[in-house]
Amino acid sequence: MSVAAEGLLGPHWPAVDHRVHLMVSGGSDSMALLALVGDFSKVVPRTVIVHHCHHGVAAEADNWSIFVQSEAERKGFVFRLHYLNLDLGPEFEARARELRYEKVMSEVTANEVVLTAHHRDDQIETLLIRLSQGSGLIGLGGIPISRAFGLGLLVRPLLSVSRKQLSQVVTVRNLKYIEDPSNQDPSYLRNFIRLQFLPELARVAPGIGEKLLELSKLATGRTEQLASRLGKHLPVSGVEYVDMASTEILIAWQVRFFAQMQASYAPSTSQILEFARQCLEAADDRSPEVPVGPNVVIRRWGEKLYWIDSKKLGEEVENEIVRFEKLAPKQLVELRFPNGVLTLRTGAMSENVSIFWGVEGRSFRRGRNRPLQSLKQLAQTLGVPPWLRKRTPLVAISDQIIGWGDIDCRECGLIAHSLHWGWRFVTRNGVDSSVS
Repeated sequence: MSVAAEGLLGPHWPAVDHRVHLMVSGGSDSMALLALVGDFSKVVPRTVIVHHCHHGVAAEADNWSIFVQSEAERKGFVFRLHYLNLDLGPEFEARARELRYEKVMSEVTANEVVLTAHHRDDQIETLLIRLSQGSGLIGLGGIPISRAFGLGLLVRPLLSVSRKQLSQVVTVRNLKYIEDPSNQDPSYLRNFIRLQFLPELARVAPGIGEKLLELSKLATGRTEQLASRLGKHLPVSGVEYVDMASTEILIAWQVRFFAQMQASYAPSTSQILEFARQCLEAADDRSPEVPVGPNVVIRRWGEKLYWIDSKKLGEEVENEIVRFEKLAPKQLVELRFPNGVLTLRTGAMSENVSIFWGVEGRSFRRGRNRPLQSLKQLAQTLGVPPWLRKRTPLVAISDQIIGWGDIDCRECGLIAHSLHWGWRFVTRNGVDSSVS
């Protein structure tokens, strides 16, 4: 095993029984990463799945797919081919990236790792792109070495390695790779920066790459300070609501961190500040919001801020769906609904469970001797937002409410049972969360 493979991959290698997913285009960078993963997996074996995306654009795409499949299977890795069927046009690169991530994310389960071949030069190019877009401190932090990716983790283990160093790996090992002619097309912003702008900038400003990386470190340091200042009010990965901060400035940073956690672009500064002002000044029965993308808003409801992705939530059900499950002791079942999956698991006792999706016109108790309450009363008491009430399942035993979506509705000690449950949204294409 090479020292490089151990040093770059070892810190990110998943635990036993968890798979490694590798995104491989077939270009020289991804083939170098494939070789390093091949080295490391011989010593620390894991199931490795190589994902290749066929964009449906280049004439050579079929041959590229065959090449990557051959190289993956030669190493004993599993191969997955994903057809994207993209059209050339505005924001092609962004659309292609989003679809690639969606396809791969749909196969990632809890605690699995996804590796990509982003390297030091990609980081520098990204910083220049974000400067051209007017990014703030969070954006100038650049590409993170790791972030949440659905149920797993997306890792870029080569961010400390230059393109030249990876090229040396390819040359020394005599690795085969494909050359995508679109990488030489300067009409794409990243290509223009790599092929024309950055070389000219480096000619008149030697060492500009190191200076940009240093700027990124400073931005990251300042961002970490702000995150620390937010404390418990900081949006974190996997959580789609947070207690609202107490000042306009801190609410503005909550919006920016929300966008970062969800791998989305933040709204403009003027939009963010106006939203923060409304959050503090609007009446309690108002719910100000700020758009983050075509399907996403951040909304204040009560004293919390919510990340609301309408594509992920799906449509409200028109007619109530009711299911009754008689579960044996220590039984695990998964129930699929139009917009997600409900997991039920019993302990030492059997349970007769009722599940209502799109619940309406019913009343439940929060304990055996507690009064019946209407759905509206329960929702207000438990803090179930209006947009989730008919989009998440309500779990009950007899007339006693146990959970609503991911909210535990039991009054402590009043409902004795061994039932555990979990709810997760799954969008129509099977992906557990949206990324860009």
